[in-house]
Amino acid sequence: MTAEDLRKLRLPVVAAPMFLVSGPDMVIAAARSGIVGAFPTPNCRTAEQLDEWMTRIVAETDGAPGLWAANLVTHSSNPRLADDLALVAKHKPPLVITALGSPAPAIETVHGYGGLVLADVVNETLGRKAAAAGADGLVAVSSGAGGHTGSLSPFAFISVLRSFFDGVICVGGAIADGAGVAGAVAAGAD
Repeated sequence: MTAEDLRKLRLPVVAAPMFLVSGPDMVIAAARSGIVGAFPTPNCRTAEQLDEWMTRIVAETDGAPGLWAANLVTHSSNPRLADDLALVAKHKPPLVITALGSPAPAIETVHGYGGLVLADVVNETLGRKAAAAGADGLVAVSSGAGGHTGSLSPFAFISVLRSFFDGVICVGGAIADGAGVAGAVAAGAD
């Protein structure tokens, strides 16, 4: 998996990993539609359920024109991080989006099988830290995003991140239609 593989998607879109909303049906439908489908691993209440979801997603997205991503909470408050990482290693999602902490815990595992790590960041400082940790991409969690939303304009934030980072940049927040996607791409996002 490379950044170029992401640029070959039918549309440069990620179906956001929404807490308590995103599940296998949405992830599979998104990948089959030629975009990235993502879900937060905490949506599964047990590691066993996560194993079941990932098994199904792998089986039902094989050959799909899009991709799937696991959104992994890497903060020390996640008591299941080691179990979730073991399942990431087993099922090999093409993308792992880290949230609420450094991407460092996921990098070795994901890079070990050829996947990419995208790190949620809400400001330049966290963007620089994620880049230094080895993230392949940054998700600019901006004003208008759900969950742990940022407060920056996505368009200004893209410019700041692009000034020091040449990897993949995605945007979370304020992108609701094709015009928003086109604007984000014109501003420098992937």
